[in-house]
This record gives sequence, C-alpha cells and structure tokens, in this order.
Amino acid sequence: MSDSRRILIVEDEPNVRLVFRTALVSNEYAPSTAEDAESALRWLKEQPADLVLLDLQMPGMGGMEFLRRLRDAGMDVPVVIVSAHDQAPNVVRAMRLGAIDFVPKPVTPEALRRVVAEVLMRADRAEARAGPAPRVEPGPAVEPAAEASADALTRAKAALNRRAFNDAEAALRQAVGVDPHCAEGHYLIGVLHELRDERHAAYSAYRAAVVADPEFEPARLHLMKYYDDKVM
Repeated sequence: MSDSRRILIVEDEPNVRLVFRTALVSNEYAPSTAEDAESALRWLKEQPADLVLLDLQMPGMGGMEFLRRLRDAGMDVPVVIVSAHDQAPNVVRAMRLGAIDFVPKPVTPEALRRVVAEVLMRADRAEARAGPAPRVEPGPAVEPAAEASADALTRAKAALNRRAFNDAEAALRQAVGVDPHCAEGHYLIGVLHELRDERHAAYSAYRAAVVADPEFEPARLHLMKYYDDKVM
C-alpha cells in the first residue's frame, strides 16, 4: 500500500486541475481531482484525504458552501483555498470553518508544493502533540525567540484548523509576545477579532502586523477594507 499523501483538488477549470495535479504527482503525493463540489463531497465520503485544495468560485455549489458541508459532516481534513477571490470577507468566513491557508491564483508549482508541504507538516505536528510522547527533533540552530514564536504560530494554526479559537488566540498571543515582529501572528489575531465582530481590536491588530512588516500583504488588504468602510 502506498504511503503517498492523498490530496484532493476541487477545481472546475480542467487546465488548472491538470496543472495542479502535474505539480503535485510524485512518490510523496497522490493527487486526485474533482470537477465540482458535489463530486468532491461524494469522493470524501468514500475515502479519506490528507488535504483538500479548494477553488472558491465554481458552478453550482461554491467552495465556501462545500467547506461548510464538509465541516457539518464532521470531516476536519485540512483545506487550502486556491482562488483569485481571496478578499478579506472570504478569509474571515473560511477561518470560521477552519480553513486559514489561502493561495492566490495564479500560483506557481513551487509555491503550491510549498504550501501543501507546510500544511501537511502542521497537521502531522498537531497529531504528534496529541500523542503520549512528543518527539524532539534535532535541527539547525535557530534564535530561541524566533523558534519559540514559530512554534507558537504553528500551534495556533493547528488550533484554528480545529476551530479551537480560544486555544489559537492563546498561542498567537504567545507568538507575538515572544516576537513582536511576528506579522502573521498579529494578522491572525486580527481575523479572530473579526470573527467576534470586535472591529476596533481587529483594526489595531492589523495595524500591528503592518508595523511589524510593512510588506505583509494580507494585513494590508484587511486594513484597506477598514479605510474603505470608514469605520475608524
């Protein structure tokens, strides 16, 4: 039996399905494809997947509705949203459903493989943490604060995937407490605030993310929304 990780690509555009499948097929990954959300749900009910790559804009059932039905069915498979429609409202709705990884189209094969590897690694680490004997892995020397922040950020993302939002916020606070320059940590705290309709707190967190890294695009996009809404 193959040990390849099973990846389901849910995408209505045939050319995109082919490009994604070609980018991923290897001894490490066994990609399958579904041309619409209904087919994908049937596929997942018959066989598990390690990860789903999901387009948002599809005829019939859209990606967000697919994600909602997936979670309602008790399937917590990690989902990466690959879409040209990654505006801020989609980010908030997706996080509510445990999907926090967005890849904007067009995406290069290298970037696609990188995010797939990262999300699978995170899922593996979360599963290992749930076991009785956490494993300490040797690795290159890393600045302790940066290592601690990165570890907290990984735990936060795993908690967000499980929709354990209180656990996620605690880990995110730890990440930015150890490393105030952790732009992604500030940004994810902002999205969490948006989930709770805490708009001023969300704005402040996005601002902190941009201060930490002026080039951090997700936080910049969310801040633009606040300026457009003239809520501040």
